[in-house]
Amino acid sequence: MSKTAADAARKGALVAATSGIIATTLSSTASAAPEGNARYERVTGLDLEALNASRTHIETAPAVRVAPDARLDIATTVVKVKPAPEPEPEPEPRPEPAPAAAATGTAAPVSDGSIGARAVSIAMQFVGTPYVYGGESPGGFDCSGLVKYAFAQVGVSLPHSSSALRSSGMVVSAAEARPGDLVWTPGHIAIYAGGGMVVEAVSYGTPLSYRAMWQSNPTFVRVV
Repeated sequence: MSKTAADAARKGALVAATSGIIATTLSSTASAAPEGNARYERVTGLDLEALNASRTHIETAPAVRVAPDARLDIATTVVKVKPAPEPEPEPEPRPEPAPAAAATGTAAPVSDGSIGARAVSIAMQFVGTPYVYGGESPGGFDCSGLVKYAFAQVGVSLPHSSSALRSSGMVVSAAEARPGDLVWTPGHIAIYAGGGMVVEAVSYGTPLSYRAMWQSNPTFVRVV
């Protein structure tokens, strides 16, 4: 056999051997397939169409891209709760003030029945009456108009002038002064009510008052 014929014989044997291996492999695979199918057949109740539809939906859904430096800010509102106020204590009961005859709150003098004390009682009825220059009636009084009106009600006629009233009676000391005496200072006159108190009409804007005597060194005049 020539060299060429020998080479051709070797190639033929190799092809035959290779073909036999491939055939054997295919035969083994074919015989194993049923066993593999039997294994997959044990998975029951699987909806392949639904799975494929879900996969298709996921694959076609738009992608959401977020920047690497993106921030998520959540706004919050601070709720401030104001505590309920402390209950205020009940006010302590205050005693009712005694009836007052004037802004001072001092009780009215007790009359002894004398003419002077009666004049004081009459004048006290008009505490709070407005000051009226030249007035000598319940509609309004000035200082000497009050004296004239109060004494006229007890039958004593007096002039409507503070300077004339200074000369209308007898001057007495402060220690001797009693209700109904006149308290005179230049340009003004009042009625002494006893206990350091006077009834008087002073000036515009100040109503007729019953209050503590404010004159430092007055002249006391007793007209009756």
